[in-house]
Amino acid sequence: MSQSTQMGSFIPPQLWRTENAPMAAMLRDPDSMHDAFLMTSYTHAAAPELGISVLTDGLRIGPAQLTQMLLTLADMAQGRMVVHVGGGEVKQTGPFGYKRSRGIKSLEDFARIFDAFLTSDGPFDYEGNHWQMKQAFLGSARAHRPRIHAMGSGPMLLDVATSYCDGLSSAAPCAWGTPEEAAEVIAQVRKDVERKGRDPEAFTFGIFCPVLIHEDENVLDKALDNPIVRWIAATFGRIQGSDWAKAGLPSPTPEGWAYFKDFLPKATPTAFIDDVLSKTTRAHAEVGYLWGTPQQVADKLLAYAEAGVSFVAPADYLPVVCDPEDAALGLDRSIACLGAVKGG
Repeated sequence: MSQSTQMGSFIPPQLWRTENAPMAAMLRDPDSMHDAFLMTSYTHAAAPELGISVLTDGLRIGPAQLTQMLLTLADMAQGRMVVHVGGGEVKQTGPFGYKRSRGIKSLEDFARIFDAFLTSDGPFDYEGNHWQMKQAFLGSARAHRPRIHAMGSGPMLLDVATSYCDGLSSAAPCAWGTPEEAAEVIAQVRKDVERKGRDPEAFTFGIFCPVLIHEDENVLDKALDNPIVRWIAATFGRIQGSDWAKAGLPSPTPEGWAYFKDFLPKATPTAFIDDVLSKTTRAHAEVGYLWGTPQQVADKLLAYAEAGVSFVAPADYLPVVCDPEDAALGLDRSIACLGAVKGG
């Protein structure tokens, strides 16, 4: 069970139209989302046999409060919990008054403070990048320690991950375009972990994946031509635009542009959207997602598992562009896909 603390979608309002997303007739926008931590508690109560996974950042919740929240959820799940903490995306920091420029250093603060709360025998002091603690203490009843994964890529984040975290999570094919690329990164990261005197075998890896899952190839064919599907492929299918070249394709976005630092859905000009979509081909959509039947997507996820990934979280965008009746079956398809992954 995985939840993400999103405060806005990847879909600009100009594309939220019934011809692109039939459910736009019922939903005024794609941005009305529930709080991930509250929903995690609710869904865990309904399905207590599942583990917990939450994706957040180190900016929007202070490290002491976030630690207390995670310890609470870890106790609920009997320790079966991993939290993926990134440096923050501009679409859910900038509009709400958070400074994304503090993201990686705030992630470092959180990872170090979290460890201090879990390992200190009593109150502790901490002088960090953006946070200071004076005689901080959350009690000694620490039955379960959730695993902390740094979420993202880049040299500064990787340094924090290999120094202070239990693992690293990324996105595929967005950052790790192929299982072979994933295997190369994983091997290098494990070397860095070992170089810092830590156990490389205890360091784990996860991926979040944009997927399109359906048993009908005609539905998939239509979806791959949908403007919303193509927009997400163009802006998120490769996090760094230069990585499109590895797939033999030009970047649909301008040089240096990246969604995590540049994309503000409510402030993106129509002319920019039109220009990006005009450069986004069917090939971009096909390599920007893992797509196919539940079994075919499962096979693609399993290839990443064989490369060293121990956690996979597919996010199916197909229900967004399907008829509501068909979209309601999307969760069943994701469950079938993950069942095949687990069985594989």
